[in-house]
Amino acid sequence: MLQDLVGRFDGRLRRYVSKYLEPADIDDALHDIYARLARQAMRIPPPSFNSTYVFKTADGVLRDLHRRRRVRDADRHVELTDDIPSDTPTPFDSARWRQNLDRLRAAILTLPRQERLVLMMHRIEGRKLTEISESQRIPLRTVQQLLAQALARCRGKLKEDGWFEL
Repeated sequence: MLQDLVGRFDGRLRRYVSKYLEPADIDDALHDIYARLARQAMRIPPPSFNSTYVFKTADGVLRDLHRRRRVRDADRHVELTDDIPSDTPTPFDSARWRQNLDRLRAAILTLPRQERLVLMMHRIEGRKLTEISESQRIPLRTVQQLLAQALARCRGKLKEDGWFEL
């Protein structure tokens, strides 16, 4: 059905649309016209696609395109250049992150065994405090205290070692 429409109307639609649009926009407008016609073809019963119907659809697409451009002030937009700052970290930031990671590893290694275990199970493995309590067979309140102590010790050690705020 759509191939038949393209075959019958493409040349005439292209000439019609080119009267109102820049050459770069013609293919996009034709695509929109054919997309609308394809949606209409799925209706029951489908419309008869005579010249009047097809060109009325084209008029609707052109009107919508004109409204969108008028509302958005497309002619006032400025093209962006390639020298926009990137979100990727600079080599300096990467080096600071590696240093911070080394400091964090060292701080975790200084923790007492039980505090380190609770911290790793909770923050690295993502386990809930109740799960840790059950698996280690220690009271929940003790797990909470161990985690709080581990975080406080790490924070103090990192501050003492010169943690870089990024």
